[in-house]
Amino acid sequence: LKNPSSKLSENKILDDKILEIKPYAAGKVVALNNQTIAFIPEKGLKQGTEYTLTLDLENFIEDIPSNLEDFTFKVKTLEQQFNITTSNLQSYNRDWQYLEGSLRSSDVMDLKTAKSLVSAYQNSKSLNIKFDETIQEGTQILFTIDSIQRFDNDSEIEILWDGNNQGIHDKGEAKVKIPGKDNFTIVDVNTYEGENQYLEINFSDPIKKSQKLEGLITLEGAENLKFIIDGNVIKAYPDKKIQGVNNLTVFQGIESSEGFKLKNIFSENIAFEQLKPNVRLLSSGTILPNSSNLKINFEAVNLKAVDVTIIKIYENNILQ
Repeated sequence: LKNPSSKLSENKILDDKILEIKPYAAGKVVALNNQTIAFIPEKGLKQGTEYTLTLDLENFIEDIPSNLEDFTFKVKTLEQQFNITTSNLQSYNRDWQYLEGSLRSSDVMDLKTAKSLVSAYQNSKSLNIKFDETIQEGTQILFTIDSIQRFDNDSEIEILWDGNNQGIHDKGEAKVKIPGKDNFTIVDVNTYEGENQYLEINFSDPIKKSQKLEGLITLEGAENLKFIIDGNVIKAYPDKKIQGVNNLTVFQGIESSEGFKLKNIFSENIAFEQLKPNVRLLSSGTILPNSSNLKINFEAVNLKAVDVTIIKIYENNILQ
C-alpha cells in the first residue's frame, strides 16, 4: 500500500475472506507490516497455472471509492521442465565405475520427485542411482549412477528420464559407452569457457599421477599446457586464450594407473566457442541514495561499450 493502514500490523493474521484466489488454493492472509499484505499458501501453488486474485481494499483503507474497493490482479506460476546432463566417467577400480550427473529444473523440485524421474540400465539390469541427500529441494540436484560394471569387452549404459508420472512433459534417453577392461582409451573431450579456459580429457581408466604429460598432449595454438590429473580426467589449461576450432592430439605414451598405454594416437578437432556478447547486473537492483559516489555494478563480456539509460522516479511516486 502507498500509505500505512491503522488496521494492519506486523505479522497480523487477517480474515481469509478479504482475498479471493481462483483456482482455489488453501492458505492464510497475513499483514507483514502496516503497508504490506501477503498470501501464504499451505503448500506450493500448482505449477504452470494462472491465478486470479481479488483483494478487498475496503477492509483496511478508509473512505475508498466504491469502484476501487476490489483490486484484481493475476500471477502465473512457472511450468516445470527439466533436463539431465552427465559429466565424467570415473573409476573405483578396474572392475567398477561410476558416472556423475545433474538434474536441472525450471522451478524448485523436491528430492523425492527428482528420484522418480531418472533410471539407468546396463545389459537390462537396473543400476543404483545415488542422489545428493543434502539437497532436499532446488533447481539443480546432483546424482551418481553407481556400480557400473566393467566387462572384458566394451558395453554401454542407458539413461532414461520421464516426467509423465509427475505431470511434467519431458522425457528422453542417452547412452554412454563403457570401455572394456583391456581397452584403455579416451571416452570424451569437453571444453570450458570462463575466466580460466580449459579442456577435460576423460579416459576409461585412472591416470598415473607421477608421469610427466608435457609433449604427450598438444593443442594447436597453445605453446604450453598446464595439467591437473583428477582420477580418470586430465584437465589441460592453455597458456593463452584459444578461439575457434583447433586440433587436439593425445599420444600413446600416456599411462593408466595399471600401467596400460593408449593403443592409438588420439587426434580430434575441438571448438572453443567465443563467449557471446552479454551484459548483466551483479544484483537484481541497486538503491542509489543521495551521494556524490553513485555506482551501478555490472559484468560485461566481449563488448566495447554499453548504453546506460537512467530513469528518475520521483519520491511522490514511490510506495514506501
